[in-house]
Amino acid sequence: MNLNVFKILFLILIVSLLALFSFNKNQSRSIEFNDLSYVDTVFKFISKDSVDKLLTQNELFSNKILKSTLNLKNIEHIILLNDYVSSVEVSISVGGKLEISIKEKNPVFRVLREKYYIDTNGKKMPLSKNFSEVTPIVLGNVDSMDLKMLGDLGNYIKNDEFLSKHIAGLTKSNNKLIFNVDSFQYNLNLNSYENYVSKFKNYEAFFNTVYSSGLLDSLTSINLDFKNQVIIQRK
Repeated sequence: MNLNVFKILFLILIVSLLALFSFNKNQSRSIEFNDLSYVDTVFKFISKDSVDKLLTQNELFSNKILKSTLNLKNIEHIILLNDYVSSVEVSISVGGKLEISIKEKNPVFRVLREKYYIDTNGKKMPLSKNFSEVTPIVLGNVDSMDLKMLGDLGNYIKNDEFLSKHIAGLTKSNNKLIFNVDSFQYNLNLNSYENYVSKFKNYEAFFNTVYSSGLLDSLTSINLDFKNQVIIQRK
């Protein structure tokens, strides 16, 4: 065998053995609770202490745990048991730290009577003692069939520059949606969720056109159900 080829094969063997040794040593290292850190996480509705408590109560860190036996998916599953958590990712850093990234649920409506939020995914979310989100209030009962659509509707309102500062509340009566607005006495009426984006765009255009005229102060309701127009009712 050519001497140079032999040297190359020998070097490859040495490097492979060193990598294998390093891997086995790394896998044999244990992770303790102090090795846990939270990255890209903003705590509002929950606290770091509450997540720490959730993990310790499940005895995940009752003893030192070898990396080779650490079940990251199990840790994610346990954190997702928290009613305020939308998603979680758990990983081990190059330095051997257990890194947890948590995304909390994003509330878009608050149901006043039953005292819970509706999040962007149309899921119920309990109120929190740590933080109170300012969202439009929903009056009356909410049917479970409406949750997904209310999540979509609330997400649209929350992310719209005009509506997010304008819509104060919502009353649902059968399929009819009645919106309360800030600073004015009139209501916005929709007979269904259908085409609410274009209907709100028509309303915004109308509002900006007549805002300085004083007309808005004389209204009791605005019906948005007609295509490309709004129908007003005066006091």
